[in-house]
Amino acid sequence: MSVGGERRRPAGTLLVAVSAIAYAALALASGLDRAGALDPVLAGMLPTAIQAQSLRNKATTVQSIGDAARARALAEKAVERTPIEPGSTAVLGAALLGANDAAGADRVFRVAAQMGWRIPLTQLYWMQTSLAVEDYPNPAVRLDALLRQTPSLLSNRKLLDPLEQTEDGRKALADRLVERPNWLDPYTTDVWEVPPPVLDLRRAVLLDVANQGRKLGCVDVSPFVQREIALGNPRGAHDVWIAHCPGAGKAMIYDGDFQQAEVSQTRSSLSWTFVGNGNISVFPEPGQRPGQRALAVDGKVAMPTVFVRQMLLLPAGRYRVTWTALSESGAPTTRIVAGLDCGHGVEWQTGEAGPNGLRSAVLESDGSCDAPWLSFGLAPGDGVARLTGVAMSPLGAAKP
Repeated sequence: MSVGGERRRPAGTLLVAVSAIAYAALALASGLDRAGALDPVLAGMLPTAIQAQSLRNKATTVQSIGDAARARALAEKAVERTPIEPGSTAVLGAALLGANDAAGADRVFRVAAQMGWRIPLTQLYWMQTSLAVEDYPNPAVRLDALLRQTPSLLSNRKLLDPLEQTEDGRKALADRLVERPNWLDPYTTDVWEVPPPVLDLRRAVLLDVANQGRKLGCVDVSPFVQREIALGNPRGAHDVWIAHCPGAGKAMIYDGDFQQAEVSQTRSSLSWTFVGNGNISVFPEPGQRPGQRALAVDGKVAMPTVFVRQMLLLPAGRYRVTWTALSESGAPTTRIVAGLDCGHGVEWQTGEAGPNGLRSAVLESDGSCDAPWLSFGLAPGDGVARLTGVAMSPLGAAKP
């Protein structure tokens, strides 16, 4: 699979960072200028520092348009002005690389590495050098360092592809994510503009993280799951959900006692999703036993109206769903109804009555969709109804 960018071409990949480095350079010069206005000692040092920064900016700019000779000359002047500045040395290394002087670039980048690893060009060079010999752990460490400084680089496919597109690379990247760096959150949550092929690669990395015994948690992976569902890939969503959400997969229904349910969860996921309706109010409150919560539901409706649902991966077949529905006084109520929804409407069932407000209904999935919603609705009537204790079990194949 190719999602963009050629692999193992140091010079080409290094140029990707030029614009970002130029912006960083301008910010640095501006910051130094402001600081110098307050510190006379620092002010005396500024001309050389700013001039060297200007030379580095010019070197990266002319290299980006293919003038390797001028880039080298400018970079050498920057090193002359600030010989102990790792940024100048790194720009010279990039210029030599652009001039196809691989041996010279290697020598210079070794010096730059001794001065400081935080310089992006130095990180990029050693990342690409390691990738050239398929040494994946080292470039993963270098990429981690880059992303910790600038998480927005996650959108740069020339940086991510060489690791994410190989099994060993994904495992090395998972090793870094296990440490929960600051770019883990955007990796899992800033996914709504991520193309499906890239999302596939991230899913593989996240599954490797889980295989190493690190569960990220239901909340952290929920945006990723939602994006998978929005793309019509419930099975991919299910794999990540089961891998990272504690308690998922232990029963057909996740969080049947609503312990983790949040009314603010209104986007599709494999947890409880609340459906807003101006005529219905829903409030989570303590249940009848420790660790249990109930949904207190009330409102005026003319017909059964869904207020909460959960997406399930169900093969075609018959399933028994049970739930407890009690009125405000603690008496059984029929105001809570259940049904499966594949987008064609819900055939609501009140269910058979059991002890202590227990209801039981047989629902059938006809296979018309891979992931139907188990939906609960409020039926016409008066008074608060409390829903809790949702469970589900298979009964067998669907009726012909």
